[in-house]
Amino acid sequence: MSYLSLKERLKIPTYDNEKYATTGRVTIDHEKCNGCGMCAMICPGKAIFIAGEGKEKKAYMEKDFPQCMSCNDCAAMCERDAITVSVTYDFGYFYKILHRGEMKPPRKF
Repeated sequence: MSYLSLKERLKIPTYDNEKYATTGRVTIDHEKCNGCGMCAMICPGKAIFIAGEGKEKKAYMEKDFPQCMSCNDCAAMCERDAITVSVTYDFGYFYKILHRGEMKPPRKF
């Protein structure tokens, strides 16, 4: 049986520390947003929520601990092009970062 050495244990990252991990960020254009809630519904990390009253409902990104994975689902779902991914996630301490190319909505068949 193989155990981790003390040095290896000290290297194990905690991903709630910004030194080891950066979650994604989205930019929401409130001029275009109509508050339909589709982005919040499709977000797998629950990083987007809808707030406001009546016609003033808008999408916002969680501030305390956003779980954004930069999946671009919210941007692909938004019919008004109000959402763009501004920062992609980076869990690069133990993980190899692959070049994913430019973020863009999925193609329509």
